[in-house]
Amino acid sequence: MKKTLRRQKSGYALGLILVLSGLAALITAVWKTGSQVFQAENPVYVFWRLLWTENLDFLQGIEFKLVYLVVLGVTMLVAGVVVISLSRQWIALAGEKSLFQCPFCNKQWSASPDKALVHCPHCRQLIHPRLVEH
Repeated sequence: MKKTLRRQKSGYALGLILVLSGLAALITAVWKTGSQVFQAENPVYVFWRLLWTENLDFLQGIEFKLVYLVVLGVTMLVAGVVVISLSRQWIALAGEKSLFQCPFCNKQWSASPDKALVHCPHCRQLIHPRLVEH
């Protein structure tokens, strides 16, 4: 049985927006602390300290710690990857076509061998078709 991959465009768009927003938040955090971190002897410790002490002014009167931006960025990045992975779906296609023959009218047609009881497309009888060729 053949399978095909179906992608939902809305899921990909939402996932891409979340991934790009998460990357922008993480890049902003690195950009804000980059000058001090890259000059330090122990950059991991300095980065960790700056995350908890450095404030980021978002708008007039609204400021928050840089660690909140990093947590938001990582969350959006993970959510985006999950949305993109869930918007893909494998669908099983019908099997190969086979040639059937009606026992009443003896006419033949091509169809997938999924069902045992079908209506003949020529005489409209409910039948068990004979398999002529697979």
